[in-house]
Amino acid sequence: MDIDDLSKERRKSMMSGQNHAVLQSLEAYWQTLRGAQTIPARTDVATSKIDHALPYAFILQRVAPGTARFRVAGQRLHDLLKMDARGMPLGTFFLPQAREQIEQLVEAAFTDPAIISVPLVSPGALMRPAITGHMLFLPLRDTAGKNTRMLGALVTDQDAGSRPRRFMIEAGARIRHDPIGTPRAATQIIVPPPAKRPNALRPALRLVVNNG
Repeated sequence: MDIDDLSKERRKSMMSGQNHAVLQSLEAYWQTLRGAQTIPARTDVATSKIDHALPYAFILQRVAPGTARFRVAGQRLHDLLKMDARGMPLGTFFLPQAREQIEQLVEAAFTDPAIISVPLVSPGALMRPAITGHMLFLPLRDTAGKNTRMLGALVTDQDAGSRPRRFMIEAGARIRHDPIGTPRAATQIIVPPPAKRPNALRPALRLVVNNG
């Protein structure tokens, strides 16, 4: 198998991650909480209803524009980070060159508001294979009715291994961006720019409307 074939297989795996059973079931539960509301409340979430997803699940709190911290984090997140994620910023899971992109995406999830699903990759190294995954963001209201909480999950296609993992958004991966309350035909696909060296300037994300 040549390099191009490996790249195709990785992209196929990343795209199929959006259909992961944990992500589908968590989003289905979130949709049942909505009812006539645009956004369900944090207090509506009953962990007993999502016990199968709990190891992968998290709840974020927005603390500043583009910045959110983990209030709740499942065991699988601990396994990836090799430490308790509670109280840590979301950017802890990402390589430095990816943090600006993920900050933009999580802010869009809070303020649009929108459902966001992000294909991820943790680069490999000597004796350490790359792993792929997906992170899902589902906005929630706080007790004041503001969109400052986020239900989500992080799933990976491979085991984390024995060392901490950090992720990035692979160049060319399609990111699901569904503004809440708009038809599915208006779904936006965000295409990240090609990866840059750490010292290079990073351009803003590019939006492409998918009307199909």
